[in-house]
Amino acid sequence: MRYWARRVTPSMVIACIALGVALSGTSIAATVKDAISGKRIAKNTLPGDRVKKGTLGGNRVRPDSITGVQVNESLLGKVPAAAAADSAADAAALGARPASAYATLAARTIPSGTTVSGAFGVSANIGGAGTVDLRQVVSLPGLAGSDLTDATVNFAAAAAVGDADPACTGTALAPSAPAGKVCLYLSASVGMSTTVSGEAIPLLAGSRAGFVVHALQASTATGVYGTWAYTAP
Repeated sequence: MRYWARRVTPSMVIACIALGVALSGTSIAATVKDAISGKRIAKNTLPGDRVKKGTLGGNRVRPDSITGVQVNESLLGKVPAAAAADSAADAAALGARPASAYATLAARTIPSGTTVSGAFGVSANIGGAGTVDLRQVVSLPGLAGSDLTDATVNFAAAAAVGDADPACTGTALAPSAPAGKVCLYLSASVGMSTTVSGEAIPLLAGSRAGFVVHALQASTATGVYGTWAYTAP
């Protein structure tokens, strides 16, 4: 025992201490690692360059937390479905107009305040003396909002017009009509003494599907051409 005590030198003591520190270094590092948590890091103190690129996965981001503020939207490409919808072929199929422009009203009432318009034309040439009496039915693109009568289907004032309505203030090039009326605008008539007028469809209850253009001539030829407009009340 005395011999061992005499053999222990200061250098041996230092060497033993160093050996102990070296052997416990791994456990100390692990203890320090486990001791640092998110709660010990102050908010807004960790710069972006402290995070290794490509190490954060999508599951590290809170759902629905990234908005347009964080994303440069101008750098985002179109999703495949949107790119296909914008193709030239799809645009040409609709004539480069929105689908709403092709809505049909055939089996529905024309919406209140909506103006629809179109053209008409009919003529005849019959050999021999006699009176030519022509009537042409013109269909509306939908059902009229109220019944059409002889009093609500009229031409604008013009020569050869037998039922001029001062409320029809448009022209053949720009037809218009007040609410609840059909206004017809004469562009040409056939026969020097042809008289034209507008009427409801005979014997058709309600007459909401269309109207009649009437041309009457006391000779062998008559006809009438022009445009029309209707505004739903």
